[in-house]
Amino acid sequence: MKAFAVVRMVGGLPDIGDLPCRGYALAAHLPDYSWGIYLFAGTVAELTAINALPQVYRVCTAAEYDTVISETRRARINKWLVARGWPTVPAGWTYRAVLRAAVRRLGDAAWTEGRVEVNDG
Repeated sequence: MKAFAVVRMVGGLPDIGDLPCRGYALAAHLPDYSWGIYLFAGTVAELTAINALPQVYRVCTAAEYDTVISETRRARINKWLVARGWPTVPAGWTYRAVLRAAVRRLGDAAWTEGRVEVNDG
């Protein structure tokens, strides 16, 4: 299974402690490396444990990519965005639209540097 999440970073890595997963890829990050957007791969149990961490904001699984964002998830992400003074996610957006906007917001520097980090576990 694969899932996208916004995750606090520590030392340039996702702050997931010692929780196992199959691997992850950093898609975008804030310039100070405090938060990043990751694509995680793992079992349902592994990804559920990662999602339960308070510093992890699950966006969607790969299967949900083209569906409209749920109100519950949109509210949680919007709370994080409001705390930073950023525009919120409008109702009716797909997860794809949310991730594209997030990558633009967080990752302009990462993409223009051609920087994508991968960890195979």
